[in-house]
Amino acid sequence: MLKKSSFAIIVLFILSSCAVQLKSFETNDWYAFTKTNTAQQQPSAIYEFKDGMIRMHGNENSCLMTKKSYKNFELTLEYRWNLEEQYKTNSTKNSGLMYNIPLDASDRIWPKGIQFQIKENTTGDFIFLDQVTAIVNGKLIEAGVSVVSPKFLDNENRYGEWNSVVIISFKGMITQILNGKVVNQCTDASSTEGKISLNYERSPIDFRNITIKGINEE
Repeated sequence: MLKKSSFAIIVLFILSSCAVQLKSFETNDWYAFTKTNTAQQQPSAIYEFKDGMIRMHGNENSCLMTKKSYKNFELTLEYRWNLEEQYKTNSTKNSGLMYNIPLDASDRIWPKGIQFQIKENTTGDFIFLDQVTAIVNGKLIEAGVSVVSPKFLDNENRYGEWNSVVIISFKGMITQILNGKVVNQCTDASSTEGKISLNYERSPIDFRNITIKGINEE
């Protein structure tokens, strides 16, 4: 695990930067596609937007993807499992938040990049997809199709409660934060910029308060 002082430096850098741009969620900045139809579609054609939330439900895996690529950023959002009666499922709850997806990566389930795993008992894991590598705890993660690097600790709230996620990606150093605690960190990530995606994996889930804050490189 990276030293706490390293994380503190990153946070201090973000807070003190005088060239920060904040981008809140706007539908026009995103597109959607499904496993069986990878053509870019309007988000509202696949997902429900209600009361300030993105409500994902249905029978097919899909992605809600940014049109723009982001480099050196802080991404924040909140999520909760949707436990309403009409959406209940008996399967393991599973979703994910992907980032640093190269602009030239194909739109497919699932694209090249890094994932903050959102899943029962494993929320906070890194998943490195399509040959992406990084160093975790001083050890190089070997390239593969889908390689998991487990979280450092559990910190997900009870089902039905909102969870806060923060991802800080800066020059290959990445910190994943869940409900105020660092749950995973890496350095030397081979993918340092790209698009961002909310993954729907047939477990009803809500997202809200999505913001992307650019970090000044100087």
